[in-house]
Amino acid sequence: MTSVANNMNFFSISLFQGKYLDFLESIKNPNQKTLVFTPNPEIFVHASRDTEFLEILEKATYNTPDGTGLYVGSMMWEWMGFFESGMRAFFHKKQVESKYGELIKGSDLTRDLFNFSEKNGNHILMIDSYRITNPQNSFEIRKKEIQSNLKNLLSQKFPNLLISLVFDGDKTPEELAELIQRENISYVFSCLGMKKQEERLVQIWGYLPESIPVVGFWVGASIDFLLGLQKRAPYIFQKFGLEWLYRLILEPRKRWKRIHMALIEFPKLIKNTSK
Repeated sequence: MTSVANNMNFFSISLFQGKYLDFLESIKNPNQKTLVFTPNPEIFVHASRDTEFLEILEKATYNTPDGTGLYVGSMMWEWMGFFESGMRAFFHKKQVESKYGELIKGSDLTRDLFNFSEKNGNHILMIDSYRITNPQNSFEIRKKEIQSNLKNLLSQKFPNLLISLVFDGDKTPEELAELIQRENISYVFSCLGMKKQEERLVQIWGYLPESIPVVGFWVGASIDFLLGLQKRAPYIFQKFGLEWLYRLILEPRKRWKRIHMALIEFPKLIKNTSK
């Protein structure tokens, strides 16, 4: 596996370095098929252990940085210690952003593109995780309730937005590609969970002509944040890159493993690969 590179490059993945608003403007009116993935430190830990996942990430038109830990990792690669890197990322954010570019988060892109699409008449396609028919636990019961009412929830939040909703497995990637072309879909949001959501987009994109103007995103829990089904961290936590801390406080048992991967395993990975 390729080692970590300089700046905002991790393994074989080169991250977009620039301003959020500039990137947003560049994908509002694409002239060809485009894939946007938003990896964070946890994603890179998984990709470092899964060559297939890394190859999927490589197929994106853009990989954008989603997580302050990526700043820390970049500075650590430049022979700065973990503690000093963390302090710089927290207390000298503007200087860090001027060097590495701003964070471009999936939840922000989802929010802004939904709002843009509603105002401009764009057609959105959402691919949600498989339809739950026989829930086995409280999470699946809640998920089924959301799924059964998802189209209505979206319509209430965005009454003037044209949205198509497809559950994973209802259509093949080839059929979804045909739907995108037939309905002039502008944006595709894949909400299937890590690796699967990226893999499905890559499969669909394989059936699309190069010149079709459509942008595909993985979005994880961004739709839940958008609809208020999950509470996003207050602005002050977002501003300082501490959304992870807010989530850990709210759901320590659920979030601890992921936070450990981002705060402990990712820096270890950077340290080991930079030797």
